[in-house]
Amino acid sequence: MVLKFDEIINLKELILKKYNQKLHIHDTCGGQYFSFNSKIDGIESFINKYLSKYNLQAKFSADSLSFTIE
Repeated sequence: MVLKFDEIINLKELILKKYNQKLHIHDTCGGQYFSFNSKIDGIESFINKYLSKYNLQAKFSADSLSFTIE
């Protein structure tokens, strides 16, 4: 699943305001994935709450530093 550019911008701004951290987007021919420079407490539930309004869910890596959208 792919997020629209305006949805990504909104999510990036929310994360910067709430956690003072940058969300990095990686857009490849295989799809999108997102990453952080360091682990952020509570970020998984925050992102999944945001994505729930689009009926989407994030699948996080074991170290919680990156995720894809399902």
